[in-house]
Amino acid sequence: MTRTHVCLVSAQPIPNLIPLRMEELMPGRVVLLVSHDMAAPAARMARIIREWGLAVEEMPIEPYDLDAARETCLDLLVKLDGNEVILNVTAGTKIMALAAFEVFRELGKKIIYVDTQNKRIQALSPEPYTIPFRDVIKVKPYLAAYGQRIREDKTDREIVRKHKHLVDGLIRRADTFESAISILNAYTAGHRHTRTFPLHVAVQEQHLQIPEFNELLASLEEWGIIKREGSLIIIPHLAGVEFLSGGWLEEYVFDVASTLPLTDIMMDVTVEWDIPGRKTPDNEYDVVFTCENKLYLIECKTKRFIGADREETNDELIYKLENLKEAAGGVYGKGMLVSYRRLTDVQKRRLAANSLEFCDGPALKNLRERLIAWTRQ
Repeated sequence: MTRTHVCLVSAQPIPNLIPLRMEELMPGRVVLLVSHDMAAPAARMARIIREWGLAVEEMPIEPYDLDAARETCLDLLVKLDGNEVILNVTAGTKIMALAAFEVFRELGKKIIYVDTQNKRIQALSPEPYTIPFRDVIKVKPYLAAYGQRIREDKTDREIVRKHKHLVDGLIRRADTFESAISILNAYTAGHRHTRTFPLHVAVQEQHLQIPEFNELLASLEEWGIIKREGSLIIIPHLAGVEFLSGGWLEEYVFDVASTLPLTDIMMDVTVEWDIPGRKTPDNEYDVVFTCENKLYLIECKTKRFIGADREETNDELIYKLENLKEAAGGVYGKGMLVSYRRLTDVQKRRLAANSLEFCDGPALKNLRERLIAWTRQ
């Protein structure tokens, strides 16, 4: 007997995907009930389901006609006669869900509801019981479910381990190196698209007179990230530019987050959208992980948000993070800004108003505790 899941498709696909990966509910086949405006989300779900090795088919349903939706469900159950059938009633329009619930309950079929708020799956019929969540959704299918295909990632645990002592030292001495890091950013960030190496960067005399900046350069030279010849900083390869212009903070966040019980974690991820007929810009995520079937995005910044070397204004940065969080993670996505420099009270209030977390300055030493609290919310 084949176990078949019947799923109502909506713009939030994760509640339909979670039960497909849980051993006690895992089906051999999936039927997607698709309204006319949900063709794109259904196609994304179908691709993921096939990649998981399950058979999948789509069936049209009227989203706002109760009688028509009931007829669709009745026809489907006739077609599935002899199968073990489970209805996932979490998604779809209210009319679709009501029609499906009535038909499947009348015929004694199992009905489940995915309660993401309380991290559990509730069996509603014929016998009520609860199954706690397990972590089953990884980063790649999570992003794919929302129309984002990973084009490239630079997750390299060996490189992170190699730089760990250096990076931890920069975090421990955030009070000392805060301004020096900003100066270094001003010299290196503009070279991220350079492809001719080694790169020679001339440093202004006024900056060479700053003891903290010289101490920072000495440490970087000791670790082989740069070489120095007089007032020149010599960067041997692109990886060095990326490390110096903020990649080291991404490595720190990745390293700390990796100590948590996560489902999956990736670093420096570039994604492209799967919108047919439209060329869309790539998005980049510094650190992204899944935990308890939710997606967490972390934006890492070492630049100032004001002044000559600013990268973005406060509003632009927060707006970007909020939009990326929703685009990549839907209503279950979460976002955090990690800043080497201290944030202002105004910036912190704006982040909180947009349901975004933050960790900044000396508080980075306690990042692990902040991440634990964040993932438990």
